[in-house]
Amino acid sequence: MEVAMLADDLLLLALDDERGTVLPQAALGLPYGLAGGVLMELGLRGLLRMDGEKLSAVGTTGDAILDDALRDIEARPGKTVAHWIARLSGGSPGLRQRLLDRLVAQGTLEKREQRILLLFHHTVYPERDGRVEHDVRARLDDALLHGARPDAPIAALIHLATACQLLDALYPKAQHAAIKARVAQLDDPQRLAADSVANAVQQAQAAAVMAAMSGAIVASTIAATSAACAATSASCH
Repeated sequence: MEVAMLADDLLLLALDDERGTVLPQAALGLPYGLAGGVLMELGLRGLLRMDGEKLSAVGTTGDAILDDALRDIEARPGKTVAHWIARLSGGSPGLRQRLLDRLVAQGTLEKREQRILLLFHHTVYPERDGRVEHDVRARLDDALLHGARPDAPIAALIHLATACQLLDALYPKAQHAAIKARVAQLDDPQRLAADSVANAVQQAQAAAVMAAMSGAIVASTIAATSAACAATSASCH
């Protein structure tokens, strides 16, 4: 039986309701966030055991996505949370697609095919039934803006959304400082997974910056070499 879980809620929050695409602010962090959502869900259900920072799994859920993760963890005992964030996020296009497909099947999202430049097809997932996300947003607002004490799943979702840098996209800039202070007050027994997500996002950002810098250096070197060759009519090989 498939039931709503953290990764579903995170994905709904990360999608532009009308365009059906991932919000730009969440694009880099979402793969790690979805992976973290699966681990946090298993932790909330009491199906993970911690020995220091190493994980082991017990039991099943009846949910195909969660049970696949459990079997993977059972087959590789003793790995860290950070390892599983990296491993599960490495297959995140598959994880994200499975989540999208079931949200479509549940009637929450609609699947649409778009043509780009008359050549390429692009699939988007605009919102069809906003009740699920509306409920999640209301509970987030209660916890972050109105001082309500969140239950464990909402506290976990808040830390997860913070870790993958989604909260800033959901609330206006004028509220960011107050929300950040409120998040710091919230306890979450699954915080280790959120911290691992945040670290993974920071590493991905650093890698993206280095890749961009390297690309710029390579491009400028090629341009300079080409200009020098043209100026001297030399042959460059």
